[in-house]
Amino acid sequence: MKFFIFSFLFLSSWCLACEVRLPHHVIVLGEGMSSPKNFEAKNCDDKTLIDLGQVMSTLEGKIPTQQIAEIVSQKGNISLKISPVTITVQHLKSLIREQLLIPSGIQIKGTRALNTSNFLTLNPGDKLTINCSPCFYSSQQTINLNISSLDGNKISLAAAVHFARMVRAYKVLSALPSFSEISNLDNLKEEYVEAIPHTELLTDLENLKFYRTNKPLRAGDLLKRSDLNPINLVKAGLNTEVIIESQVVRIKTHGISRNNGSLGEVVEVFHPQKNKKYQGKVIDINKVLVEL
Repeated sequence: MKFFIFSFLFLSSWCLACEVRLPHHVIVLGEGMSSPKNFEAKNCDDKTLIDLGQVMSTLEGKIPTQQIAEIVSQKGNISLKISPVTITVQHLKSLIREQLLIPSGIQIKGTRALNTSNFLTLNPGDKLTINCSPCFYSSQQTINLNISSLDGNKISLAAAVHFARMVRAYKVLSALPSFSEISNLDNLKEEYVEAIPHTELLTDLENLKFYRTNKPLRAGDLLKRSDLNPINLVKAGLNTEVIIESQVVRIKTHGISRNNGSLGEVVEVFHPQKNKKYQGKVIDINKVLVEL
């Protein structure tokens, strides 16, 4: 009797197993929670389908469906059958990189389906082309997805892409007080980060020695131009080297600076013996350049 009851329960469980038939080729258009409602499913609740969508969103390539079924079954403790034996999963991010000539320094931060399922089904012979015209690679950009089938039918869909412009920056590893020079470059870590609107991040260290911090910086802060004040490299009344330069000549002389100046600023230097004034750009400590 117990054997028959166990057999009945087992067969009932088997008969009520969640069954899903996936298309042979799927394009994942975006990230996040999404139920693949355009897939054929039988005896499946919404949670199982959402779990299935989440798992598929993390895979790419030619995938055995048994692998997908095992992962989803463990998440929901359910019996799941998926056909066919293998499917091909691609992500819109990868297709954009393949088909669009993305400028250097631009990354795809995310994609999102617009007014359609998050999972785009392609039939055998279907060709997907991506069009972005005009493409400004701004933070949010709409692209067109054009599908051409073997029988001549054409379908056009749209998706949203979040492009991010990446720039080189330097992160402070340990705190710095106000008005301190950043002489220890080991306290900075180079990173590539998303550009911050209306904010100029420090992108090189060559001239960092000519600046001081104008406020306390915490460990982990990105070093910005607005965090720094230039140091006066040339001071009024001090002897200053003057380099006079053209395409064919380079002459060095000296004079007395008439005013203070930081890197890149123009100062006046007076040569008392020649009774001559020079207008030069500050390029180093007690050094200005006069370009002819």
